[in-house]
Amino acid sequence: MPASFISSIHALPDEVIGHVLTYTPRHDTAQILWDASQTDGLRLKYLRRYRVPNDAHKDEIFAHLAPSVCGATVYGDEDAPMCIIRTNISVGECVRFRVLIEKQQLKRNAP
Repeated sequence: MPASFISSIHALPDEVIGHVLTYTPRHDTAQILWDASQTDGLRLKYLRRYRVPNDAHKDEIFAHLAPSVCGATVYGDEDAPMCIIRTNISVGECVRFRVLIEKQQLKRNAP
């Protein structure tokens, strides 16, 4: 059985893999994300809770992805080549987020 394209690449010496991968085309979705990050367009508009019609998705989104739950308005590590920036955050979410940050600062400054 022939080896897959990816396993054939990984079988190459380490010095060669990087050169080969620069010529391998990206997946279409990955290319869209890369292009958006290069033009500072990788932004995620905050979606208000009442705008989500499906209750199962609503609970999932706001239980895990809300800025006040994540503790950040930016998704991605500081040293990552790209990050997703949240925009148009609601006033209520900003207040919840500010309270979260203030609690964290109080914990850090406590003796």
